[in-house]
Amino acid sequence: MKSSPVKRMASLLLCFSALAMFAVASGGAAAQEFNERFDHWPIDLKINGRIVIADETAGPAAVKEALQRSERRTPSGDAGDAALLFDEAFADDRAAEYAQLFPQGSNGTRRVIVARATAPFDRQICELLRSCNILLWQSSQPPPEDPHNALPAIRDALQSHLAAGGTIIAIGSPAKLMSACYLAGPERHARLAEGLNLMPDCVIETGYDGEGADRGRLLSALALRPRCVGIGIEKEAAVVLSGRRLSVAGQGKAAVLLMANERESLRVQTISQPTSPRQSPEEYLIDLTQWRREAIDRTLEPFPSAEPAEPRVENGALVIVGGGKMPAGLMDRFIELAGGPQLARLIYIPCLEAEEPPENPLVLTQWKRMGVKQAVQLHTKDRNKANRDEEFLTPLKSATGIWFGGGRQWNLADSYYGAEAHRLMKQVLKRGGVIGGSSAGASIQARYLVRAAPLGNLQIMAPGYERGGLGFISGVAIDQHFSQRRRHKDMTQLMNRYPQLLGIGLDEGTAIIVQNSVAEIVGTGNAHFYDRNLPVFPDRPDYIALPAGAAYDLARRAVLKEPRKPMPPDAQQGSDMDESAAADR
Repeated sequence: MKSSPVKRMASLLLCFSALAMFAVASGGAAAQEFNERFDHWPIDLKINGRIVIADETAGPAAVKEALQRSERRTPSGDAGDAALLFDEAFADDRAAEYAQLFPQGSNGTRRVIVARATAPFDRQICELLRSCNILLWQSSQPPPEDPHNALPAIRDALQSHLAAGGTIIAIGSPAKLMSACYLAGPERHARLAEGLNLMPDCVIETGYDGEGADRGRLLSALALRPRCVGIGIEKEAAVVLSGRRLSVAGQGKAAVLLMANERESLRVQTISQPTSPRQSPEEYLIDLTQWRREAIDRTLEPFPSAEPAEPRVENGALVIVGGGKMPAGLMDRFIELAGGPQLARLIYIPCLEAEEPPENPLVLTQWKRMGVKQAVQLHTKDRNKANRDEEFLTPLKSATGIWFGGGRQWNLADSYYGAEAHRLMKQVLKRGGVIGGSSAGASIQARYLVRAAPLGNLQIMAPGYERGGLGFISGVAIDQHFSQRRRHKDMTQLMNRYPQLLGIGLDEGTAIIVQNSVAEIVGTGNAHFYDRNLPVFPDRPDYIALPAGAAYDLARRAVLKEPRKPMPPDAQQGSDMDESAAADR
């Protein structure tokens, strides 16, 4: 039986619909899919105040050292009043030792209030916080149960205290309360109790010996909360959290742990006081946000994927610069790709740790001089603002070009990864616009992020931040300042770890312009391409170096055009860095 014209038309429409969906799923939309989730990154990236936590055995000496290392001042210049809260049974002479840690300030106005814990303790703490900048809370009793819902009130008061830049010193059982959670009760009947989460996403164990029951308790809690970071504090040690960095004062050490899973082994790092001014910060500091990120990362699917998406930009273009001076004419090319000076709607996004951006960034001044009519600067360290603030997001909705500045690329990941701002950035490309950047602004464009450890940029791989690239192009890892900083061996290390990625190393003063899968090389140095589909020989470079005028197909991993011999690395001289690269040292 023949079908009716209406049915035949419906069938055709269904076919066209299916073909269209297949094209979207397998073509350009897949290459620029927004699949980074907001909840895959912490929101509260740091605390504004300072927390000192210690075991009872640490004593005043360790607390004094912790305070001296990171003394915070009130706007008047004084260190502020201090309130000391002790158990009723705490010895008077011991309380007096702690009180002596807080001498009169420079203007003689500091007060020291010494109090004994009484019920209801939530009201007592809230009252003390109204009159002090520093709260020392010591108790040898187990963390208090919460029959009257007192802990939320304490948490809110302490959070407000930290937000205002205050200091909290928690000794003994209050140290555990600073945790997101902790094991409470006797060994055989221990249960997971909720803490105040003032040290976000942490599980704290004091009097830690690194072995036996102490380690077992900490690992038991982490097994129940695998997105948390374990912190074991030895006797005679105090741990200081200032901003997002952990350090140790006193004679003991602290162990920081991440729970093992089916893919990753247990990770443990022990820190103590620095023993030499030449020590690397990674040896005595912990960036807590990075560890929190790595804890989250361990609960997600493996990254990078064994078969990453093809490196292709179906719509629009990328301008990726290796730092140093801008190649001649490149910014003109960027503006033309954005629609030309009259029609371009440009956004400059600096890469800063500071809360406030520069008032008159050089890039905006340059664009204005070049005739660009519409250009703004966007910057935030607030992930909620990057996700929900309509005033902040509005310029991204109509932008035709975005330029990312230089600095430390982890800042860009912290601010934008997975946020609505991130999705709108990708929409710029889908509309046929252009995204560019130099130095950190180059690396951030890849889905895999290199050199993103907040404590230093010497390591090319940074657990917890590898997933942090903004993903305007997939399947690649982009490094910069390449020959000038002799980063060839670093990229070899990365390729040995992730051979599925295409490594790209860009010299200073050198850029690639990517349209579809073709990378055009411009500038004074070389672009280096590391392809582990090719054999590696011990007596030859494991990369292809291409100079200006050459072209490389990123998807096919093939040289399309090679007009002249590449410049040898030792002949390339570093140049003065532009504003966008100056912070990436």
